[in-house]
Amino acid sequence: MMGILFWFLAVLGQVSGESFGRQIPVELGRVPEQPVSIDDYVLNAGDSLLIIVKGSFSYSYPTRITPTGQLVIMLPSSRRMTTFGQTFGEVSLVNLEAVGYMEVVDVAVKKARKQVAEAFRDFIRPVEIDFVLIGARLCKINVLGDVQWPGSYLVTPFMRVEDGIDLAGGITSMGSVSNISLVRRSGDTLRVNLRRYREDGELNANPPLSDGDIIYVPKMELFVLLRGAVFAKEAVDEPGIQLFFLTDTLSQAFNAEHWLEFEPGEGVCDFLESRAVLIPQSDLAHCYIQRGDERIFFDMQEYLATGQGENTQLEHGDIVTVPRSERFVYMTGELRKPGPVIYNEALTLNQYLGHAGGFSSTANLGAIRVIYPDGRTRRAHPDIQLEPGAMIFVPRKPLYEVRDWVGLAASALGLVAVILAFGE
Repeated sequence: MMGILFWFLAVLGQVSGESFGRQIPVELGRVPEQPVSIDDYVLNAGDSLLIIVKGSFSYSYPTRITPTGQLVIMLPSSRRMTTFGQTFGEVSLVNLEAVGYMEVVDVAVKKARKQVAEAFRDFIRPVEIDFVLIGARLCKINVLGDVQWPGSYLVTPFMRVEDGIDLAGGITSMGSVSNISLVRRSGDTLRVNLRRYREDGELNANPPLSDGDIIYVPKMELFVLLRGAVFAKEAVDEPGIQLFFLTDTLSQAFNAEHWLEFEPGEGVCDFLESRAVLIPQSDLAHCYIQRGDERIFFDMQEYLATGQGENTQLEHGDIVTVPRSERFVYMTGELRKPGPVIYNEALTLNQYLGHAGGFSSTANLGAIRVIYPDGRTRRAHPDIQLEPGAMIFVPRKPLYEVRDWVGLAASALGLVAVILAFGE
């Protein structure tokens, strides 16, 4: 009962590593992506601990490693004290006093536990020491280069390079993802390839941060332009999203452009498989690379099905195009369910509109247009001939029709006439 009561008071901060009654503020920081092994955690100035002492007297107390790397050693006071109307001999439930300090700098918990136990044995025998990390220290880092908001940021040792870049707003559209430099305070420089972390989940490719680190994001050295009926994975927040609903018009959705970095010697099919989101409207059999005046075709559909086919190595400045499939008629505009409908030469305009759920309440029924793949535009009518790849566009009706403006004008004139009549 005594041990439970003391532990409760200690956790509430009633017992401090410096003096009775003072509370130690704790910054928990970001939760790590996986549980941290307490034995492997390296202690340093600023870490907050709950020290658990087991021996002749069992108790615990919270403390923080001082800026000079000192850990306070506290023992129960020998003064008698009455608590809750009861006296507990020579050992106080609440009063602790500092009897010494020991240095804890860049020491793993497993080793520090033994060192602290040795220090306590000068006062208590036998004794066992355990630590609970209740607050990680804050470290200052600098994020520079092609990020949205370069500057200094506070992080915890649980945070990694990508977390630091996220604090700076993320990498710009022309910043490198695979050639990032992490400069340690010691002067050591690590090359960080976040692409491997994002695609394969390699934690070694996204190292943890420490105090004084500098993250430098350079511009891309090797990049291509990805365009057409395809999206870059980093441009899509949710992989399961129906991509043809991302934009208001299909002309935007199927003319996406993304500048993407590639690895030296990387093949175009491998690149698309790992970096792109291919959608049902992608014509995978007729993809091509535009390299100057040369157009190099490749069959992505065959590569995905068999693992074979032309896998041309990319070169800096290539334009990789995934054309739009012409197997659909595309419904867009003021419809209840806009999107692609599989082409069927037997279907009429009204039947295609029915597949799209019919008109919304804001549809302008008198201005429907059909846009053909070759750029021709025709006013829609029930007997119009449709082709694969055609787009049926239903515009939004004006906020006010002409008759509405006439009615408003008549009302305004009537009001003016009434005012003039009363004025006379």
